[in-house]
Amino acid sequence: MKKYLTHSQYIKTGPHFLASFFVVFSLLLTACSDSPSAVTLSGKTMGTTYNITLANPDTTLDLTHLQDVIDQELLKINQLMSTYIPNSELSRFNHQVDIGQWFPLSAETFTVLEYSLGLSKQTQGKFDVTVAPLINLWGFGYQKKTSFPSDNDITQALKTIGHQYIELDTQQRAVKKHRAVTVDLSAVAKGYGVDRITEVLDNKKIEHYLVEIGGEIRVKGLNKESNLWRIGIETPSLHQSGAQKIVALKNQSVATSGDYRNFFEKDGIRYSHTLDPATGKPVVHNIASLTVIHNSAMEADALATAFMAMGKEQALAMA
Repeated sequence: MKKYLTHSQYIKTGPHFLASFFVVFSLLLTACSDSPSAVTLSGKTMGTTYNITLANPDTTLDLTHLQDVIDQELLKINQLMSTYIPNSELSRFNHQVDIGQWFPLSAETFTVLEYSLGLSKQTQGKFDVTVAPLINLWGFGYQKKTSFPSDNDITQALKTIGHQYIELDTQQRAVKKHRAVTVDLSAVAKGYGVDRITEVLDNKKIEHYLVEIGGEIRVKGLNKESNLWRIGIETPSLHQSGAQKIVALKNQSVATSGDYRNFFEKDGIRYSHTLDPATGKPVVHNIASLTVIHNSAMEADALATAFMAMGKEQALAMA
């Protein structure tokens, strides 16, 4: 039987494959009423959706203008960090910049990349934003596959990854690569987007809200019943639905990561979608799901991914 880290163990710090349930369930607990005391703004961004619930907002608040500001902010982040938009800032660095050539970055992308590389060092490379070639090789990315990669395929893919080959210049706010690696910020960008939207709401003097993008959540203040926001953590099972635990958050972010919905199976052996950048192969441990609480949604997002790769003992120690 699989065991898993429960929320009660409080790993302080999100997965694309859990997003749909996490969104639905969080809204079920916090914003299912049509009461005018709660207003929900929704839209699409970063290949997923966003949902923002405002509890007891000021009746003079211009919701149309607010949503326009939110959409513009998310559009900007997507244009900077998407790997699917050919002329995004990140795509231009990945595909148009030669090895050893400095590339100036926006403040937003630099912030996310600097944090990501710092986390890579802190986790001894278990979290690595250059790991996309491995993810695609195993069929967990946009290149879906059902065949088991050969050892030679894995060896070749390992030559195209490595966070240590990315260098930042904090003074010039620039980046360069020392090997032909590519950067993918999908494990942290949604969380960063959540944090940026909370800044928009704070600037509008909005005191009570829940912001969710693709399953990454951050809350502030109280819900429409003047209670702490309550979020459901899904039971990590393909055969049982519902919440394993409901947590009350006070001005915090939450992210969940797990392997029980996205895996590779061959000859009766289940391979995790979480890959170890050191070996190029799926990690081997008995964690089905873990949830992270943190003040920052960006950090919760990234740490949930990192902890899955690290395993229970290392994750708990780092938390």
